[in-house]
Amino acid sequence: MEDHKTNVQELQHTSAVIEKLAANPKVFTEAYEAFRSGDSAAFEAALNKGGIADECHIACTFFCQKSCVGLCKKFCTRPSDAEVNAEEMLAYARAVGPLFRDEAIVARFLEIMLAEDLKAWAEEIKRYKLEPFCFQLCALLCSWRCKKRCHQICPAKPLITRIGSIPISQIDALGYGNGPSIPPFFVAPPNPAAGYGDHPFGGAIWLMGVFNMPTAVEYLVELSSTGPGGVYSPILVAPQIGYENVPPQLPPPPIPEPTAGPPWITPRHRSQSTGVDPGWFKISELTDSDGGRFTTGEKTLMMWPSPLPDGVYYLRLRVRDAALITRVSSPQVVRLDNTGPFPLPRPTITLQLQKPDGTRTALKCGKVRKGDGLIVVTIQAYDPNMSTIAVTARGNSGLSVPVVDTSSVPLSKTYNGNIADQGYVVPTEFLWDPWSDPNIVPCCYLVYVEINDRAILDNAYYGGHSNSGWEAIEIGV
Repeated sequence: MEDHKTNVQELQHTSAVIEKLAANPKVFTEAYEAFRSGDSAAFEAALNKGGIADECHIACTFFCQKSCVGLCKKFCTRPSDAEVNAEEMLAYARAVGPLFRDEAIVARFLEIMLAEDLKAWAEEIKRYKLEPFCFQLCALLCSWRCKKRCHQICPAKPLITRIGSIPISQIDALGYGNGPSIPPFFVAPPNPAAGYGDHPFGGAIWLMGVFNMPTAVEYLVELSSTGPGGVYSPILVAPQIGYENVPPQLPPPPIPEPTAGPPWITPRHRSQSTGVDPGWFKISELTDSDGGRFTTGEKTLMMWPSPLPDGVYYLRLRVRDAALITRVSSPQVVRLDNTGPFPLPRPTITLQLQKPDGTRTALKCGKVRKGDGLIVVTIQAYDPNMSTIAVTARGNSGLSVPVVDTSSVPLSKTYNGNIADQGYVVPTEFLWDPWSDPNIVPCCYLVYVEINDRAILDNAYYGGHSNSGWEAIEIGV
């Protein structure tokens, strides 16, 4: 069902892109003529005019596949009426398989297709006895041709390469990231059993990217909260600070130094454009620590403070040149988590004495002895991105003992790869028999519940957000 929904959304998106381009017949025709001639610059300019600068491959594929239909009708005027079944497919595979092993034959067919030479096509089809499979062969070869052609017409897009020190290849479709990070000591490789992995992002998030546009002069980063095809708005941030290895402009010393000193580190600020077209950074103002002022290579785009409600968002990198020709990256999903564990202000834990007759009394700094009954531990601690929950009894001299219920199940847990496990969402009871644990000695204890989430905060993961609650008890003999 989910795959079906995704396919429908993709078709709807493609339809919306083509409909938007078709709303201006003049621009639509310009795009088509540029596609026909293979002029990538003219095609890009037409898409910019049509307001679909970021949909080059969709537009190109539409023109190419539609052209294939017309071309194959010309090449194959007598389509086969044979039923397409296993037997027919077997015959087709046996007919074209040997041909495709010969690179020269494939190249010849593609050359004929490019020239739209009807006579040559008919001759080759007849030579290799492919009349029953004419249309199928044409459709297959034209599909291959479309991939190559659209790769040439649609230049490489800008790309957001890292979010919060995590390469985008390690961020899944739900917006969760996994280590190792770059640098590797910021976020460790995933270890779900220990609570590591499937990380959302929070705090000041380091965004990096590449422009893939040699003529670019400006860039901005956009955000959508409504989906990859939703409305995007520029991310507006405070002036960004970078550093350059440039000596400050000081008067020369009266006597030359005998040896050169270490390089100077000079801070530089850069700000976004304001007014009716806000959010653009000038590439010429990037610093050495940002990756330099060239259009090539990976750059620090910004430090994004992410002051937004928790949830899934989509980022795009938009780049333009002096003529305002614009290229836009594909949407990059990111999941934000800037909220600590619940309930607020802290997780809850209560202790009760369950007497042998089943009745219960509250224990609050109370003393219990062996034979009085069992202790009911009730906890509530949860987070949508829970990493670990630890429930321990802490005594003097650093004594810390995990609390285990009477069925030998530890109250402590990790998400262990199950992103749906939020912890103890509702108050949950456990029976605890501390006298059965040889590590529990007569003492006063604080019984703690501690919870951590998996959020990468300020580009590193050292336990994410955390919170704790506790209750006191004296355990005697």
